[in-house]
Amino acid sequence: MLFVRGDVNKDNAIDIGDAVVILAHLFLSQPIDCRDAADSNDNGILELADAIYLLNYLFLLQAPPPAPFLEAGFDPTEDELDCQQ
Repeated sequence: MLFVRGDVNKDNAIDIGDAVVILAHLFLSQPIDCRDAADSNDNGILELADAIYLLNYLFLLQAPPPAPFLEAGFDPTEDELDCQQ
């Protein structure tokens, strides 16, 4: 399925709201439609590091998330994470 890495809340913007959704999923068991989009560092694991990676990109001008980023695409790496229709 097509997705944009980092756009976890699917509002066509990558911002602090996406990091909050990742944290809500991890600590409050809130559902996420596309776990691949939440895997900000593309290591195949949905974890606290993903929210930190995204926040570092947004506020500390660190490296952007790996592809597909800014434009929708398919995940180029094999992992167990997926997106629901």
